[in-house]
Amino acid sequence: MPRQDYPNSTTPTPTIVAPTSRVPGPDVLLLIALYIFEVSALLVLVVTHKKPIGALLVRPAGVTGLPLLIAGPLLLGAAGVIVYRWATRARRDARRFGLTVALNLVPVLVLLGACEIAVRLLAVRTPRGPVFMERTLLPWTWADVLAHNGALLERTSLKGSYLVADETLGWVIRPDRRSADDRYFSSVEGLRSSRPGEVFAARAPRRRVAIVGDSFTFGLEVGFEDTWGYRLERALGPDAQVLNFGVDGFGVDQAYLRYRRDVRAWRPDVVIFGLITHDLYRSMATYTFLSFPGWPFPFAKPRFVVRDDGLSLLNVPLPAPQTILAASSITELPFIEYDPGYVAEDWEWNVLDRSWLFRYFVSSYRHAMGRDERSSEKQVVRLNQEIVRAFLRDARADGAIPLVLYFPSRVDFRQLGRDAGWTSLGQRMLRGGDIPHVDLTSCVAALAPAARFGPQHYSPGGNAAVAGCLTDRVRGLLSERQSPSGH
Repeated sequence: MPRQDYPNSTTPTPTIVAPTSRVPGPDVLLLIALYIFEVSALLVLVVTHKKPIGALLVRPAGVTGLPLLIAGPLLLGAAGVIVYRWATRARRDARRFGLTVALNLVPVLVLLGACEIAVRLLAVRTPRGPVFMERTLLPWTWADVLAHNGALLERTSLKGSYLVADETLGWVIRPDRRSADDRYFSSVEGLRSSRPGEVFAARAPRRRVAIVGDSFTFGLEVGFEDTWGYRLERALGPDAQVLNFGVDGFGVDQAYLRYRRDVRAWRPDVVIFGLITHDLYRSMATYTFLSFPGWPFPFAKPRFVVRDDGLSLLNVPLPAPQTILAASSITELPFIEYDPGYVAEDWEWNVLDRSWLFRYFVSSYRHAMGRDERSSEKQVVRLNQEIVRAFLRDARADGAIPLVLYFPSRVDFRQLGRDAGWTSLGQRMLRGGDIPHVDLTSCVAALAPAARFGPQHYSPGGNAAVAGCLTDRVRGLLSERQSPSGH
């Protein structure tokens, strides 16, 4: 058949489609390995920060070694995957390898940068350094402590401080003084009084009671007439005198030394020694501003230790506040190693500490690990038991009748609200040492919860309850005395 040509017809041309390059997806295994490596490396850095790894591995079952045992193998395993992927695929598929690394690094760097900025912006400045989410960021700076203490001393010198440094006790009440808020006054003997310049020695009572202790004995947050010491004196009658040797911030050790130096000369018939649980921890410190940052006491304090032959006082006479301010480094402070608030690495700086975020991680980890082992509960109890026993021996040898009181604090009632069988460390210290004492927990508990306390200490009602619970007991002790002491 002859070929027919059709008008207006064209021969179809085949379409050639150019091949397109496919964008490779990330290497999922490599991406996971990178994240595990980074998290594990951060944990290892936090755990081993300023610590020799060998020392951590000596006791791997401990709380400090356990994170390292977990993070270490993860770090090595992730590193092995990363190296294997680089050796086998980086050259053959460099584009995919680079994409995977970028997908890891970019979000990690952005997140770390944002967190670093947030910590710096939201941290609160304090005398010991910045605080973020209730964590003081380690390490601390000695210059900040000096500036804070210097400011405290300057303010007190301008206003006339109610407290004054003491080379034996750390600090005491300044004689013939009124506080800046006109709430507290002191006698010419340096005791709490109803007015400045009162002279307690001018009285010649038939019976004399001395009370010694911390702020709960002093009667912080209430006027003189509302303190339990004054109420006790009124209840005992005109023939009795109650002298208040309490000092705000005192530990068990300072109260004992206050008795030895200042109370004995008054020849009391009864000596009441009051304490709360926190006083036990204060006995462990040599510098209160280190163990309890933020407290308004820029002073050194005495420190006992227990040796084979009994109590030994380490550091008296104490350095003056001006001597402390002249120290160029915290390591220059004498007996600093005995203060549980001092841990050398907390004051040492290195390049990682330039990151506030890293400081927050380290500080949180250190907080989770708990208190330094030098302040173990066993050591706290043993030292304070020896101090209280020494007080009992000395008071009896001086011809006085000693009476030890345990004051429950807000913390006690908060814990008792959660567990009715809970006991504080102070209670366990006294009971475990077979130390005769009066526990005032049930006495204060008889009040309505809102009536027990002011901001931190006993309210006027709380003081009245203490005095009411003690009156008959103290009157009975005074009746044991066959004749007046001849004050």
